[in-house]
Amino acid sequence: MVEKLDSFYVIPGYTFFYWGFTLPKKHYEEFIDFFNFNDDKLLDKITLKIDGKKYPAKIRMARINNKGTMKGRSNVKYPEREVIQIFWDKEYETLKALRKFFIYSYASTIDKSKPKLKEVMELIHVKNNEFRIKSISRQETDFDAMLKFMEDKNLFGFWREEISKKKRKRNIFVDYSRKWIPASKVKDYSNRNHIIYLLYHSEKKQLYVGKANIMGDRVQQGKGRIGLDKDWDKFMFFEIHPEFSHFIEQIEAFTIRSFAALVDNDVDITPLVDRNIKLVNRQLKK
Repeated sequence: MVEKLDSFYVIPGYTFFYWGFTLPKKHYEEFIDFFNFNDDKLLDKITLKIDGKKYPAKIRMARINNKGTMKGRSNVKYPEREVIQIFWDKEYETLKALRKFFIYSYASTIDKSKPKLKEVMELIHVKNNEFRIKSISRQETDFDAMLKFMEDKNLFGFWREEISKKKRKRNIFVDYSRKWIPASKVKDYSNRNHIIYLLYHSEKKQLYVGKANIMGDRVQQGKGRIGLDKDWDKFMFFEIHPEFSHFIEQIEAFTIRSFAALVDNDVDITPLVDRNIKLVNRQLKK
């Protein structure tokens, strides 16, 4: 097995910024051999280094055919084939980093258009399951700072929904944590906007609910909140869609009221059961 895989180039397009990409066919064999893909192993985790920082992604061997019955599917008969794909559709931070790294391509393909100018990415194998994203050709414009600001504020997602031909049900939350995150990772989420956050002190059994227009302005490791000791060690977050951000105070109050109905608290609500955990908020907007 080779120790280092060959590099190759990718032109970021629409699906690149929401899902990932399929490798060039000539690289399939060496990637299958390197990751030892077979019937019992079709997926592996990898790390992408983007602009000096590491982000999670996945690589897989997928079997493709045209046996599906999806509307609009081509009638052309293709043989079943194996392809290698790198994807990050469930990795919010990876998506954000790639969109900002290639902000011109992201903004110009958001309506599925093909940009007049193309950017080029090189995928470089560093070692083991680690790869580096290198910009070979990147378009710089006078609007880059504004476009990156729009991405930070999730305004592209709002715009994308507005120009979509299909009416989709909009979610109140654009993203949220699926598990408790160590306090040491809080800086990774500092640019999140319109946030409802939960802070937890494992030793003292303290739970705090708060809101933040920008998470990093309110939530920092080693800094407590009123009623919460500064050495809290876990957190969760819920990022509200920009369209619903004016409801942030109501959502915060509802969240505090919900927890207070279950655990000991300082907002004068009688809890139901477990009195070992205490909600340490001291204010609840009426």
